[in-house]
Amino acid sequence: MSFPAQDQARRNFPRGLSQPESGFRFSMDALLLAAFAGREPVRGRILDMGTGCGVVGLGLALDHPDFFGVGLDLNPEMLLHARENVRRLGFDDRFALLRADVGRPFGLPPESMDLVLCNPPYRDPGRGRTCPDEGKTLARFESRAGLADFVRAASSLVRNRKNCFFILLAERADELLDLLRASRLQPKEVLFVHQRLDATARLVLVRSLKNGGPGLVVLAPLILHEGQGDQTRLSAAALSFCPRLACNAGLGGKDGEVCP
Repeated sequence: MSFPAQDQARRNFPRGLSQPESGFRFSMDALLLAAFAGREPVRGRILDMGTGCGVVGLGLALDHPDFFGVGLDLNPEMLLHARENVRRLGFDDRFALLRADVGRPFGLPPESMDLVLCNPPYRDPGRGRTCPDEGKTLARFESRAGLADFVRAASSLVRNRKNCFFILLAERADELLDLLRASRLQPKEVLFVHQRLDATARLVLVRSLKNGGPGLVVLAPLILHEGQGDQTRLSAAALSFCPRLACNAGLGGKDGEVCP
C-alpha cells in the first residue's frame, strides 16, 4: 500500500478496517479498551489477547509510536483480517500475530510483556444463546477458554510491576476482581461504563498491576449517551475519553457490533 493510502487509512481509523462480512465485527468495547490503556505512554512489548481484527492494538499504535505489539487470537479468519489491517495501516514492522488458545501453552516466554490488553469473551455458554456463526460464538462465549484462563495467561506473561487492562460486562466485575487478585494482578483502577446517566453499568474497565500493593481507585463513571429519542448522541465525556467513538454514534456492546 502506498504511503498516501496508509495516511488515509490512519485518518479514517477505525472506519475501513477489514472484517468478516457475516461473522463477528468489532464494537465500541475495543475502542474503549484502547482509550483506557492509552491514557499514559505505551512502550515496550504489548500483548493483545483476543485481538480479533486488531482494533485495540492498532488504535494504540496510532497514538503511541514506541511499542511492538503481539496480537493473539484462536480464530484464523480473524487473524487474516488483523494481518490485512496491519498492512493497510503500515504497521508491518510493529506487530506480530499469533494463533493460540489462552487455555494452553502457546510459546511466549513468561514475563515477556510490558503491558497486556484483554477483551475476552463475555458470556458463559450456559447462560445465553450461542450463535450459528462459529466466529461470533468464539468471540462472545467462553466456549474454548474461560475468564480465569485469560487472567492466568495475562499474569504469566506480563512483567513484574507492569499493567494489565481488561474490559468485561459490569455484572461480572466481582468475578474479574477476584480472579485478578488470585493471580497476583492487583486491581488498581476500575471504571464503570453506563449507556445513560440513569442506567445501570453495562461494562467495566479494570487496570491491574502485577504484584502491586493494596489500594483500588473507583473512577467517576463514564456515561456514553445523552439526549432522548432522535436527539440521542454520544456525550461530551465519552468523546473526550475516546474520540474514535464518533465513527458511529450507534455503537453498541459486544452483542451489537456495528462500526464498518
